[in-house]
Amino acid sequence: MRHLLTAILRFLLRHALQFALFIVILLAGRLLLAEWRAYSAGSQAVAALRLAADGADHHGAGLAGAATARTNALQQASQTAIAARLQEVQAQLRQLRALQQPSLFTLPLPDTSTLAMHAQEEAMRRVEIEVLVQEARYLTALQAAISGEDARQTLARLHAAHVSAYAALQHNLRQRRELEAQHPLAARLPGSDAYAQLSQLEAQGQRLRDINLQAYRAWLAQRARTNNASLPAPFAIDNAALAGAQAPVQAAITAGEAQLARNWIARWRGPVLDVAPTAALLVLSAILLPVAIKAFFYFVLAPLASRLPPLSLARELQADGAALPLPQHDASRISAVSQALQLKPGQQMLIHPAYLQSSPVSTRKRTQWLLDWRFPFTSLAAGMVALTRLHSDVPASVTISASDDPLLEIAVLHLPAGSALVFQPRGLVGLICDTGQPLAMSSHWRLGSLHAWLTLQLRFIVFRGPVTLIVRGCRGVRLERAGQGRSISQSATLGFSTDVLYSTLRSETFIPYLRGQQALLNDRFDGANGVYLYEETPRHGKQPGKVGSWFEGFTDAILKVFGI
Repeated sequence: MRHLLTAILRFLLRHALQFALFIVILLAGRLLLAEWRAYSAGSQAVAALRLAADGADHHGAGLAGAATARTNALQQASQTAIAARLQEVQAQLRQLRALQQPSLFTLPLPDTSTLAMHAQEEAMRRVEIEVLVQEARYLTALQAAISGEDARQTLARLHAAHVSAYAALQHNLRQRRELEAQHPLAARLPGSDAYAQLSQLEAQGQRLRDINLQAYRAWLAQRARTNNASLPAPFAIDNAALAGAQAPVQAAITAGEAQLARNWIARWRGPVLDVAPTAALLVLSAILLPVAIKAFFYFVLAPLASRLPPLSLARELQADGAALPLPQHDASRISAVSQALQLKPGQQMLIHPAYLQSSPVSTRKRTQWLLDWRFPFTSLAAGMVALTRLHSDVPASVTISASDDPLLEIAVLHLPAGSALVFQPRGLVGLICDTGQPLAMSSHWRLGSLHAWLTLQLRFIVFRGPVTLIVRGCRGVRLERAGQGRSISQSATLGFSTDVLYSTLRSETFIPYLRGQQALLNDRFDGANGVYLYEETPRHGKQPGKVGSWFEGFTDAILKVFGI
């Protein structure tokens, strides 16, 4: 019953977490889509407004030039011609002001095409109105100067026009306040009658403000001319006022840019686009650089190393040439699940506690912390620490077995006096040597060998006889003759006799090496009397898919450099 409840709870919890995850994904997708739509619409709207502003600037420059030339040409014209032109200008102003529409420079903005069309039309209309207003003001002053009208009468008339315009503007303001007081909510609700009336009053108020401002400016200009009735200076466009005509367009652009600045897509778009080419180059380098390096190693360095003379440790160590017992051609397997060893008086056994299966109770056991105190790092890295040391005054049979791993087998290798074996301590679980005689173990660096650099094995650990090595290997250990040349995987090699000629051989095919299925080089052994030792199924550094596989591979490379 308990297992059933546990299964039900796990089922419910798993699907509840899936439900919550789907909710988070959908909400995030909706938020991302909304942000993208807002960014796209805002970008298009700002672009349309900028296009409209640029078009209005060019249109205004053309109108200003034409108005300047036309108006200055009227300085020597008759009063009738000036009056006719003034009437035309006023008629054009009335027509342009009658075309005024509700402002589109508000947020949220309409669709892009409609906005672009109306924005450009509105911007051009405002520029035309400003140019015509300046022209009308100048023509009025020119007409007044030419007609000889009394300046004070003109000033009074302009003052009365200003007062009338100001009164109309105040009446408009009172109507808007009364409407907002009567309908406080409906006046702000789009689509209602009150909102439509308020919009109409606001548009009418904007026109009245313009008329009032023009009347005030005309009164100021006439007051300045009351003591001077001479002809005015040549006509020139007031560029500041002309630029002010586009203030609504610039305000809408500023509002759109501010809205875009609050959008996180717009904030990240620029920096991402700035670094995207560099990131693409880095990704391309990360893809192609390992291929180029592997191709260089495979087609250049590996063939070069294969043509170099092999290493001969026996010659370099000046060994006496005592060879290891050669295995029979049909009996290369020397391992078993367990091995029974005879410990004689005067001998000692150093064994890893995990591999000591049984021993006579008469044997004396002590702890030896390191395999060899001269090589502390090698002992620690190979796991040969806290070893059990056995002594016996009578012959004793000790059984060695890998009790913690069913795939490991144990092999026993006897090194006679005068023989030497290059061995990787990672495969060592124990040894038997004479009591009181130091372990004949030495290390040798080969920094000048390309074979050593390509295999990253710069240091070789050598064991000298007489000693009996207890070796472990996954699925078994084999001892074979080198003969006329043998090649095996580097990860399987445990050791070889010093009379072997050691070299490297490039792997047969490039694609498996490129995909990481094969190593670049295999170990090659030559020599009629030489032997080499290897495990059938190497496992160190062969655990892809684990979280620590990269770190484990790096550690294996470091240990390989030190010959461990």
